[in-house]
Amino acid sequence: AETSLGISQNIVGLLTYMLGWATGIAFLFIEKENSFVRFHAMQSIAVFVPLTIASILAPFVPFVGGFLTTVLGIAEVCLWLFLMFQAFIGAHYKIPVAGDWAESQIKDTVLKSF
Repeated sequence: AETSLGISQNIVGLLTYMLGWATGIAFLFIEKENSFVRFHAMQSIAVFVPLTIASILAPFVPFVGGFLTTVLGIAEVCLWLFLMFQAFIGAHYKIPVAGDWAESQIKDTVLKSF
């Protein structure tokens, strides 16, 4: 399926994760129709905003800050690549808590628009 941008939804879904929450926000505003893209954009926000905050705060945790920062960094990169791949292959993959929240937000906005 195509998006309002005239690009395949799989490509745009991948792009929603490209710069984490920033591209999630951008594509949430750009794409008004395609629910696949809107879901991945919202999930990108729901996953990467908390991870960004945790990454900023992690170095300040006494004794384990350096280790925690390293673990968070590795987890973020792995999750980032995994989510981009899932969107690219057309999967509606939901991260357990963030994906459920993202899906509920997209359904609420769709219902409110009618």
